[in-house]
Amino acid sequence: MRKKYVRIAVMACAACVVMSSCGGAKQVAQTSNASDKVKAMQEEAALIKAQQELEDAKAASDRASKQREADAVVADANAKAQAARLAAATEQPCQLYDDDEWFTASGIRRVKVNSLNTAPTALLRTTQQQLRLKLKGTYKAVVRDYMDQMDADEGSYTVSHIESAGDFIIDQKVNETREACRKNTEPDAQGFVTLYMSIKVGKKAILDDVVSTLSKDKQMETRFNEKQFRESAFKVFEKSQKEEQQKFVEGQGQPAAGNS
Repeated sequence: MRKKYVRIAVMACAACVVMSSCGGAKQVAQTSNASDKVKAMQEEAALIKAQQELEDAKAASDRASKQREADAVVADANAKAQAARLAAATEQPCQLYDDDEWFTASGIRRVKVNSLNTAPTALLRTTQQQLRLKLKGTYKAVVRDYMDQMDADEGSYTVSHIESAGDFIIDQKVNETREACRKNTEPDAQGFVTLYMSIKVGKKAILDDVVSTLSKDKQMETRFNEKQFRESAFKVFEKSQKEEQQKFVEGQGQPAAGNS
């Protein structure tokens, strides 16, 4: 009988040990699962934070870019407004300035009253020459920029061909110009009057004619890139215009003005 009780006690102890072991394993498993969940949550939070920081940085970059664009527009408008104010205070009659559409030149000459019939023709010729030199200088800058973009040899046939085509169109357009404005003062005590004149030629008209000429040239078919040429022209035209505005604002001279 006693042996029977001993066996029962041993079996009870073994059951307790088994139950205790199972409970410990379950607790360990639960702890491990909780740790994995915490780790996953931490990784997810870190990912969300990184994505948010990336979005914030992109938004800040976009805001800065838009602000720079807005500042550039305001600065350009202020420069034009300042040039206009200075021009209003100091400009001579018939004075014109380059803008987005036109190249201009202005001339002035003091002549005897009795020569007013012939003086305007002479002043027109000298003002045309002034505009011609200005345009050819600007056009050479266009060709240089175009060749740089195309990575071509400036001593090549292409350069001389493009330059000659432009020179021909410029001469033609300038020779066709007529007075955009002409005024003269009342005779002074010595019988002289001051004659003022301005002329202008369209930027687009020159560019379109040059492109048309080069596009029709069989020898230029594989060398001429119209899109790049127009981009170079617009860039140089805009730079030239801004430089003239700035030069005038700084009091170093008046754009496209000269004495004849």
